Amino acid sequence: MYAAARLLAIIAAIAAAFVAIPSLTEQNVAAILIVLGVIAGLGNTPEDNTKVYLVTLVLVATSAALADIPAAGPYLADIFANLGKAFVGASIAGIVLGLSRKVMSDWTAKKAS
Repeated sequence: MYAAARLLAIIAAIAAAFVAIPSLTEQNVAAILIVLGVIAGLGNTPEDNTKVYLVTLVLVATSAALADIPAAGPYLADIFANLGKAFVGASIAGIVLGLSRKVMSDWTAKKAS
């Protein structure tokens, strides 16, 4: 399920850069990508999440710069911005899972005697 969500997010990120579907607004596409990212992120390990956080920052911060490349730039910028949205979803899942693990360990830890 996690791998399927990851693959669907990649396909949707690429397709959204080239195809405009009248019934889907940019906000709807963003919501779809974030939800797919959350689902994919649920299957990540804590070590994977560290990499996901870094990739998220890079994609979100640099995707607009790709628009300056002649011919393919706007498409690349859209693809990487869309991937960034999916990675934001995966980051959210990682943060929530990390917090829940921390809270559970705080409440289930044995007290020193």
